[in-house]
Amino acid sequence: MEWIKNMSLKKSLFTLTLINLLLALSLSAVVFVGCTKLSAVFAPSGVQIIVGADSTIKTEFPEPVAGATAVRNALAIFQFVLPMLFFIVALILTASLFYRCKLKEPLAILMDGANRMMQNDLDFIIPAVSEDELGQLCVTFETMRQSLLNSNRELWRQTEERKRLNAALAHDLRNPITVLKGSVKMAKHCAGTGNTPQLMDDLERIDAYTGRIERYVETMSKVQRLEQVQPKKALFDTGALSADLEKALGFSITEYGKQLRFHGLSVCGTVSLDKGMLFQIAENLTTNALRFAKENVAVKLTIEGENLILEVTDDGDGFPTDLLKNGIQPFRKGTEEAEHLGMGLYICDLLCHKHGGALKIANTNTGAVASAILKIS
Repeated sequence: MEWIKNMSLKKSLFTLTLINLLLALSLSAVVFVGCTKLSAVFAPSGVQIIVGADSTIKTEFPEPVAGATAVRNALAIFQFVLPMLFFIVALILTASLFYRCKLKEPLAILMDGANRMMQNDLDFIIPAVSEDELGQLCVTFETMRQSLLNSNRELWRQTEERKRLNAALAHDLRNPITVLKGSVKMAKHCAGTGNTPQLMDDLERIDAYTGRIERYVETMSKVQRLEQVQPKKALFDTGALSADLEKALGFSITEYGKQLRFHGLSVCGTVSLDKGMLFQIAENLTTNALRFAKENVAVKLTIEGENLILEVTDDGDGFPTDLLKNGIQPFRKGTEEAEHLGMGLYICDLLCHKHGGALKIANTNTGAVASAILKIS
């Protein structure tokens, strides 16, 4: 059937249909002729006319064969039913052959290729199994796969280059920052009481902004390390996990003087996750909520299907509108606080995605809610 494979879909369908219909027509003709002959043998319907010597005319009917009527009826049914059956079988055979010869293999190749591309697996080849439209589609898919592979390689190269630049920048900034901090301390010590208040204010400002740059460099290094971390999952008892998390979050309340309510997992069993990632996400979100809450913060753990959900709510003023509109981005702060660089939500979002989940933020009628979703299967 190789000659069928190299035809276009339209021509191959027409050819297979024509061949099978001609075959069905030929079989129908054979059945019709055969049934007619058998009917004449087993159930003759003719008469004999005999002319006597005295010119009398006699009509004689042949002796009926036993069961002739039943045979004749059966043959008549066969003459009607078998041709219809032949044409039905011909159409079914056409569809089956068309699928097997033209559709089955290329569709399987395309489906497998699409599934692998959805899983970000581009290290394979999509062969062109024929020269028809589906073969051309396979060629198009292969071109698309190759383009995606080249794009991913270029993106990976740029990402690695950016990581190296960030690491080099963070490393090179540490020395001048240390020198600046030391110089400011020496200048403040040597200034004494005889200098103007303006000079002391300037030194204090230089000291504050130097510390801010230092925190920026440390945060950049931390994010750089987190981007390379992969989750190390282990099995944990839900009760013990809830108790440990509640204890860890309890240390965050001291400096804020606000009320924190914790609701642990109500189901008994085990979960598979990276405990360190969960605790880091919980501490970041809780600390962020305690900073902006008026009085109350609530932390709740739940399991829905294959996901563990950490929900942190507060009664503050909510997330800024531009943050909800544009999404979580690095160094995007909700307020103008100089002590904070706006990286808490970004780090939580990064860790959630590494754990197969996501971070969702929203405002409510009474404050804000941040939901960290971690895949535990």
